Amino acid sequence: MIDLLIPGLCLLACLVSLVLLRRRGAKPFDYGLQLAIWLSAWMLWQPPAIIPAERNISIDSKQLASSYPLNLTGVERISLNGKPLSRDKLRDLAPVRLELSKIQESDGRWELDWQRQIILGDSLKLKVHNNQPLTENVQISLLNPYGHIEDSIELKVGEVIQTQLTATPKLAGLQLYRVRIDSKAETTHTNPLPILVREPLQPKVLLWLTRPSFETAALSRWLRQSGVAAQIMTQLAPEVIRTEALNGLPLSKPADLLASASPFDLLILDSRLWPQFSPQQRQQLNELSTKKSLLWLVSSDSSEGFIQYSAFQSMPLQAGDSPPGSAGFGYQKADNPQAPLLRHLGFNVTEPGFTDFLLGNKEKPIFWGRSHQGQHLGFILFSDSYRWLTSGFAAEFSSLWKSIVDYQLKHLGRQQPVTLSNKLPRTQERLTLCSPLFSQQSPRLLASQNSFPPLSGIAAGSNSQGQCYSFWPQGSGWHQLQAKAEGESVLDFYIFAQGDWPLWQQSLNTTETRQMATARLGPIADNRASKVALERRWPTLILLLLVCISWWRERRLLHRSLS
Repeated sequence: MIDLLIPGLCLLACLVSLVLLRRRGAKPFDYGLQLAIWLSAWMLWQPPAIIPAERNISIDSKQLASSYPLNLTGVERISLNGKPLSRDKLRDLAPVRLELSKIQESDGRWELDWQRQIILGDSLKLKVHNNQPLTENVQISLLNPYGHIEDSIELKVGEVIQTQLTATPKLAGLQLYRVRIDSKAETTHTNPLPILVREPLQPKVLLWLTRPSFETAALSRWLRQSGVAAQIMTQLAPEVIRTEALNGLPLSKPADLLASASPFDLLILDSRLWPQFSPQQRQQLNELSTKKSLLWLVSSDSSEGFIQYSAFQSMPLQAGDSPPGSAGFGYQKADNPQAPLLRHLGFNVTEPGFTDFLLGNKEKPIFWGRSHQGQHLGFILFSDSYRWLTSGFAAEFSSLWKSIVDYQLKHLGRQQPVTLSNKLPRTQERLTLCSPLFSQQSPRLLASQNSFPPLSGIAAGSNSQGQCYSFWPQGSGWHQLQAKAEGESVLDFYIFAQGDWPLWQQSLNTTETRQMATARLGPIADNRASKVALERRWPTLILLLLVCISWWRERRLLHRSLS
């Protein structure tokens, strides 16, 4: 509406002025003067694009990083001067090509890497690398949360930094280690090194069998010796079950074993149990693999219903042409060929997933496992690993079963799949988080300090990692990502202050600036000369000058009429 109102008012005022001049018998100069005045007034509201645009400009990186908006109309190429900038400062620019001929490169390329979360008892390993030889002696020290040095190294002039510092956390929880860099030329700088230390996992295992055998006896003894809390059930008859608890685990009722609230993390089941399960129990098994981990001891005489169950789980087993236990088909321990060959049961694996775990021959493996967010299911396709125990290969037996159980339980203790856009998230900078968990509800970000209010995410599209949301954290320290509806924590991570890790920041900015310069191909070529709008100060000056001329002319006419 206002787009038509302003020009209409200017046109109406111009017509009124011309009518009044006609009644007075004004000269043509006066008519032209009034037209010019009201044209200048309209130009003041909407300056015309009559100035040729400058296609190539040079901008200092400080000016580009400021919050003041830049007018890049018609600009096709920017020559960036000064220090490199982060991707966040460059990706919101208009489609212009970046020239980096005058950019200040950082001193070498600093690279740091450490585990953002570890299990209590494991070692924290900080890897530091810089591809430029040192110009002075440097000492790098790793300090624990109490300020004591855990590890340090002194590097001489001319050396290339490629070192690793280690420490062993003593407590679980959110821990803030620090790295101190001492040199003569620069002031000692201490940088934070946050890690999340988790308690060791103590999974509970259920072993449910139809009949005892040499294989199940060896597996039961291994569970007892490993210290895992386990319960062993042997279905001697439809109504007769022998139950044994290992390593202090209280006995659970059979009715609760397959429910969604089952107390067990891993259920090792005999495939010959399938005909004895009720329709309700079979339905529970279909849902249980999404919440718990199921591991089936497949028998060579498994029922047709169990084979159909495997196909329904998108892991179809197909009986092969070779009879069970055929020589030449099995698994030979690579690092110890003296161990007996484990013979598979003759089932062919069809349609394995790209991330599935296949142990042994790809077409005829002895173990097929799948563990991702929506399914944790595995099939044991051998039954003679006990021969490793009887032949004196107890270490190989333990290593085999540990690798299988570890794979099926690898989802335990992991945080939800959330991807951070920044390796070094900093205060007052955009942080984008992506996850499939955000498809139903938007997350919010809580700071560990109560002085900073929770931040709600702003939708930022989606990619292969899921729905994305952007945040602009205001304070440094530990932050917690929560789902709005449930208030459940899905991620704990650290926000660094602007001055943390200055050398690493320079290296990251250099890399990201070069990536953005490569990605920005510039605008579509246009042979027509681009124009930019006239600055408002010029119409203002023209209007002021014309009004002064009009006043001076009216004053002269009035003076003549009085005389």
